[in-house]
Amino acid sequence: MKKQQAADEVFAFAVVEDNGSDVTIEVSEEDYQREKAAGADTDSLLKPGRYRARRGGFLARHPELKIKDRKSA
Repeated sequence: MKKQQAADEVFAFAVVEDNGSDVTIEVSEEDYQREKAAGADTDSLLKPGRYRARRGGFLARHPELKIKDRKSA
């Protein structure tokens, strides 16, 4: 049986760059090994390295879902 992490424990990573719309995070080998030792599923862990992401990307790809643009029935 796998150990479950407590609800107040979160995966730690370092934010390397954040310009408001884009963010780069870095997962260290120590962060990865700590989470793995705590019983986290390795398939759901980010491997050590840098990751780039765009904030708010979903609404940028789906502008029809923005609330201010929707008409009431």
